[in-house]
Amino acid sequence: MTQSLQMARPITQQYEHLLFGSVTEANLQALLHRLRGLCDGATEGGIEFCDREITYKIEAAGVGTSKVRVRQSLDVPDAPWYLIYSGQVEPGDSHKLTAVRTCVHTACSHTLMDILKELRFEPLAEVILKGFLFKKGIMKIAVFKLFQSVSGDLDPSQPLSSLHLVELSAVTPSGQDTIEAEMKAFADHLKPIVNMEKPDIA
Repeated sequence: MTQSLQMARPITQQYEHLLFGSVTEANLQALLHRLRGLCDGATEGGIEFCDREITYKIEAAGVGTSKVRVRQSLDVPDAPWYLIYSGQVEPGDSHKLTAVRTCVHTACSHTLMDILKELRFEPLAEVILKGFLFKKGIMKIAVFKLFQSVSGDLDPSQPLSSLHLVELSAVTPSGQDTIEAEMKAFADHLKPIVNMEKPDIA
């Protein structure tokens, strides 16, 4: 056991780099066609997905409110659920090409929501994300629309917006900021169909 502990690698803080945009229904196919030409062969057609996402919050005295998200695939019921924690966007440097925040993404069992309830987390919001996922190296490009969740299922008659959201992201250890230039260059290839921007998000 001691040997196992000695061989264990220290946990490395992960950072999520982000750019966001949106596209109208009329321009969706043009964007998907552009992404099929730019992205890796394994996902050049785009992987269709439909996920349920629930945001939970917990109040802690002296700390404030903390939030986590639980994501469940509606396409693959046996797939693991994911617990997602996203820190606040790092303030300051206007020269950064992307928004940057700490993150934790971990696969969990299907009892995750029961565990959060026992820990006194409270559900805050629930949505369905339906769209396409592309990859380019370590970058992920998600093009999706948000829908109202009805008892955990998609209600196609209740989109929360007429726009399709576009999220360009990459997760790296600390100090690997070169990915920002790669993301900016990739985003430039999507113009003028969609303009990817660095938002101020929490």
